[in-house]
Amino acid sequence: MGKRFQARHTAVGRPPVTVVIGDPGPGLLGRVDYDSRTITLAAGLLQRELRTTLTHELIHLERGPAPEGEQPKDEVAVERETARRLISVCELADAVTWTDDLDELALELWVDTAAVKARLLHLTDDERALIEVAWRSREGHT
Repeated sequence: MGKRFQARHTAVGRPPVTVVIGDPGPGLLGRVDYDSRTITLAAGLLQRELRTTLTHELIHLERGPAPEGEQPKDEVAVERETARRLISVCELADAVTWTDDLDELALELWVDTAAVKARLLHLTDDERALIEVAWRSREGHT
């Protein structure tokens, strides 16, 4: 089957989650079985990919199964929340002072590239202003 280990959710009163390193299915990095509270993560993920995928699947588990026909909308919401939890706006602002390459940002922020894209795509107006100031400071504009 795959390697299994128990991970206790940090919230009081939440049941444990089983995490399996194995095959989540074709083209998937992770998958949730809501009934058994099992998360399957693909073998061979880099640590930053594992961190991002595990957080993503834990958020799916928190939210529960999406209603029929709402899966694409739910997936966007989960991607947005994953990026928000893993990438603070201050860390992002600091990173953009030296690079705007998505792969370098992902390495610096210890997430996958998709999380960086999602974080940048869903910045609030205040966050966007902060990032723009940081980026301009790199370019020598103030």
